[in-house]
Amino acid sequence: MQISLRLELNDKPGQLLAAIKPVSDSGANIISIMHQRGAETSNGTLIVDIVVSLPQNRLDQLKTALAQNGIEIIRIGTEHLTCTKTFILIGHILHTDLTDTVNRIDKANVAEVTELHIIMPHITQPSTAKLTIKAAGAAEMNQAFDILMKIAEEKHLLIVDEMEEEP
Repeated sequence: MQISLRLELNDKPGQLLAAIKPVSDSGANIISIMHQRGAETSNGTLIVDIVVSLPQNRLDQLKTALAQNGIEIIRIGTEHLTCTKTFILIGHILHTDLTDTVNRIDKANVAEVTELHIIMPHITQPSTAKLTIKAAGAAEMNQAFDILMKIAEEKHLLIVDEMEEEP
């Protein structure tokens, strides 16, 4: 399962490693990590957001190991897809293998197609689809959008609109 962790680190050398080592030791795979140097909190610490893939039965082990390394967990949760965008596609969406389109975005492991609405007026006419993609952050969403653009070019689909959802 994918779990998002917001960690608070002291602003000194080696702290990022102190946060990442327990993740590795627990058998988790890092999906994404966001660390912005220089963006300190009011108490002089740094915030690091990590999304990991981890078996549920190892979560307590990870939390204990982070605490032993002096890393405070501010937030932990399974909702890690915080960046949402909706795209309008026009073309022969079903005839160009809709499953392939969705799978190529999902299998890139940077984002997920979370919603799909399609209107097909007639088998010979172009379809219209509203496709919602969620990603862990802006960088992952940009990667997903690049994939979608490549698919649209290959399948002669038109991306009419791109709308960023309000948080």
